[in-house]
Amino acid sequence: MEIKSSYEIDSYKKINMIFIVIIMFIFFYCFIIPFLNFGFPSSCEGMPLSYCKSRGLTRAFSQILRFHFKEAIAFNSYSIKIFLFFLIQLIARFSINKVLNFSNLKRILSLDIFLSILFFIFSFYNLVLI
Repeated sequence: MEIKSSYEIDSYKKINMIFIVIIMFIFFYCFIIPFLNFGFPSSCEGMPLSYCKSRGLTRAFSQILRFHFKEAIAFNSYSIKIFLFFLIQLIARFSINKVLNFSNLKRILSLDIFLSILFFIFSFYNLVLI
């Protein structure tokens, strides 16, 4: 029984590490994009803002990483909530990997899923709602 539990913990830690790498890559990309001469074109070009609420998120994230919050809000009014989602998820992934060794996996997993879903809905609600 302990082998299965250890395997489950290791699997969950690996998934958390994958999320950590992805989120850190997003932050790194957003931080260096102003210094590069290329970027990915927006699929929202030419569309009304009501249909494309994600327009300007990369530029807004770049401004948030430089602590220019007013400029970030000018690029995208939802950017701070979405950025906080990714930042809190990054911190949570690191924290959960440390706590897993000392706690019950099922409880931690259930709490993590529940809180992540709630915070996801709170952060992305305005982008999904038309």
